[in-house]
Amino acid sequence: MYDTRRRSMCVVAFILVILSIYVMSACGAKAPKDISSATLSSTTGMAEKVAPSITARIEFLLDDAQQHPDSVSEQQQDILRRALDHDGVIPRGDYDAAWSRYQDCMVAKGYTKPVTEEFTGGLRSNVMHPYMEGSTKAQQSKFFEDDTSCRQLEYLYVDEIYRANLGNPNQYTDMDTAVVDCLRRKNLVNDQYTLTQFKQEDAQYNDVATKNFTTDRYDERGEAASKFSFDLKDPATVTCFIANGKDYYFREDTSPIWNPLNTPTP
Repeated sequence: MYDTRRRSMCVVAFILVILSIYVMSACGAKAPKDISSATLSSTTGMAEKVAPSITARIEFLLDDAQQHPDSVSEQQQDILRRALDHDGVIPRGDYDAAWSRYQDCMVAKGYTKPVTEEFTGGLRSNVMHPYMEGSTKAQQSKFFEDDTSCRQLEYLYVDEIYRANLGNPNQYTDMDTAVVDCLRRKNLVNDQYTLTQFKQEDAQYNDVATKNFTTDRYDERGEAASKFSFDLKDPATVTCFIANGKDYYFREDTSPIWNPLNTPTP
């Protein structure tokens, strides 16, 4: 049974979804075409991309960092530069170090250490659940400002590239397209599996999950997950979803809730 107390905390909490900063004009992206029934090869050719490659994206991010002094730390830029020498790949150690520096940045601003869900390969959810009940609007505003600043300074770009290597190496802008591509590349579905099919299954999943949540069952029997024609619980599937920002599929009552101000909880 989904824990009612934790659920009520999540309702009052602000859910921070920090997305990567995409600048389409810099990458020469073209308007997307209908790929609902496309094969894998034609999907690659038609879908809109944020950049031609991960290395091209890194070069853009480094250029952007240079144009905005002090917004991105030298440590984060160094990680990106090293990645350029390794086909755009960021090692787990560098990813963890960037996260640690983001945590230290928030602690230095007077908050408790940030926590979030961690998945296979050390991949961290970019959805955080801060418990802010009882805080003032001024405190909330300052918190969001500080969190955005620390992420940008120490972690945001490294996180984007790390998750791209795991789940979106083709740099698709549409996350559903990226998930389908990832599922295909990992042989979790066959090459005939389409974007349209994924969207249909996803809609069925959400219908059941919503119904079960409102009845306080929270899909304990896996009824919603069964709407997908692949195994939603397979670690490789989880990586495809999390790497592409689809974190809410794996939200559990045991997921960590961050109390930045260390305020008393009920």
